[in-house]
Amino acid sequence: MTVARELLIQRHNYYRWLLVVEVLALIGLRPLQQAPQLVSLVYLTIGGVGVLMDSPLLPHNRLTPHLKSSLLAPKDHQRLQRAMRRRRWLETGWLIAAAVELLWQASLLVAPMVAVQLSVVHVLVWTGLMLYVLWALTTALAEEPVFNGALLMGAAAGYLLIGFTGGIVLNSLLVLDPQAFNLSTTVSSNWPVAIAHAPQMLGAAFGSLTTLGSPVFSNTSLTSVSASVGITIVGQLYVAILIAGVLGKPRQIAAVRKAAHPRLRSQTSSPRLRRIRR
Repeated sequence: MTVARELLIQRHNYYRWLLVVEVLALIGLRPLQQAPQLVSLVYLTIGGVGVLMDSPLLPHNRLTPHLKSSLLAPKDHQRLQRAMRRRRWLETGWLIAAAVELLWQASLLVAPMVAVQLSVVHVLVWTGLMLYVLWALTTALAEEPVFNGALLMGAAAGYLLIGFTGGIVLNSLLVLDPQAFNLSTTVSSNWPVAIAHAPQMLGAAFGSLTTLGSPVFSNTSLTSVSASVGITIVGQLYVAILIAGVLGKPRQIAAVRKAAHPRLRSQTSSPRLRRIRR
């Protein structure tokens, strides 16, 4: 098994598990209203899927000894270095986001005024991490050799990732500008507003992503309208770029191999018929 093949298998496992975690989080959105403090744990889990499933720290993600000791081609060596660098950045970003999340949640409970100041750092760190994960996922999808089920799972996971990123942004904006949202009066909890209404913010983000909208957004607030429009635009751009990339993918690996060999391509691409000798 080559390095490229082993990295491809690890990437496909990442697609599947990221999609599974996101779907389970959406299914559990209704129960999360009874325990809104767990929403931050959901965000940490989604951001940590890449750390757990695509990390060389785990034994099943490490390259086998014979691949490490063998001489790699320059192209495979560059691909391996790029994958390892991407994994290190992801681990560092997730650890920073986890630390900021813990500080932000604690300040909401103890010092609300400090939480307002930390909300700016919170939204910047989390947005940077999620956008990096989305960019890495989109780049990986562009490098897929063929159109298959794993590519579809990765594409769906990336689309749902935009919704969860929007939920994080809206949750931070709720602390910075509470008047920008029409909060539900049926939510009664002893938790702070940002924690108690976190599931509602997540649902509003997916409402904007699917262009359905949400009554949570106030039409008279520029903050609310800008956030909703931004989530919608990012989601539509992702779908457009993804469709353009997927339509250009071959359906079988044989087409990739045939396109990689000019000799075979020249033999099979000529439409002229041979002259029959008598």
